[in-house]
Amino acid sequence: MPGWLLFLSGVVALAGIYAVLTLALNLHFGYGGLINFGIVAFFAIGGYTYTILTMPPPGLGEAYRFGFGFPWWLAFPAAGTVAAVFALVIGLPTLRVRGEYLLIVTFAFAEVVRSSLTNEAWLTNGARGFYSVVQPFRDLMDGQTYQVFLAVLILAVLAICYLVARFVGTAPFGRTLRAVRENEDVALSVSKDVYSFRLRAFVLGSIIAGLAGAMYVWYMTIAVPAIFAAEVTFAVWIALVIGGTGSNRGAILGAFVLLGAQQAVKFIQAPAEMAAVISSIQLMLEGLLLVVILRFRPMGLLPEQSPPPPRERKQPEAERLQKAEGI
Repeated sequence: MPGWLLFLSGVVALAGIYAVLTLALNLHFGYGGLINFGIVAFFAIGGYTYTILTMPPPGLGEAYRFGFGFPWWLAFPAAGTVAAVFALVIGLPTLRVRGEYLLIVTFAFAEVVRSSLTNEAWLTNGARGFYSVVQPFRDLMDGQTYQVFLAVLILAVLAICYLVARFVGTAPFGRTLRAVRENEDVALSVSKDVYSFRLRAFVLGSIIAGLAGAMYVWYMTIAVPAIFAAEVTFAVWIALVIGGTGSNRGAILGAFVLLGAQQAVKFIQAPAEMAAVISSIQLMLEGLLLVVILRFRPMGLLPEQSPPPPRERKQPEAERLQKAEGI
């Protein structure tokens, strides 16, 4: 199999995972106006939930106590479910605050999760983490073929998440979320339960983030605290701004543009001692992309568009005639 195809499939798989995570953030911030700087926490919860459920029981010398050996198809939806439970527990007391206060609370929660992953070795195996994470259908094909298959599988999940996010955006629920985001007082004046709508959006976005975390450990084949650092949150926010907040297609495009630019740096021919410099160039590209987009496309590459108006309900013939006659 050509080397370029393997490299491209790896980039597509990673960009697809980040696109799913960016869709989750778009539900939080793009639709609901929730400034969530702890999106990586639900990403990590989903990844570790999948790993713990699929790992075999611990052997000699292992610190963790629980390994259930479940099949991947059972652990994958469980990753989203556990992330939703954490979102509900965290969202119930915190979503009454907003703006910068919510930013601080969610960022602190992400740091608590990261610290727990490192220190609670009985559950997460500590800083050592888990290796050889179970991948779906891995035994059915060789390594090179599987890398291409995994990219296709991730794109399929991305397509499903996009359809769900699109449906939410065009449904009355999504319209109300936008109204709350634009003017909370007006939404309250027409008897909309702002807190309930925000909580539901927070939980739904966290489910998608949890699924993205499960796919991330598919891709990495490991689950260690270091891969769920705060930099993931910053990258997802940059991807959303690049694509366009409030736009699902923009969220996907922004993730692919950002990850494509990052991975393009790997084509630079440089000696091994320049690895740290290459890594710094990747971070510089993120900042440069953000500055250029904000300068020339402040609304993003694919700005948010107003959803189509709802279809009018067809009236029965008798009711239509009564209205026509003024009865």
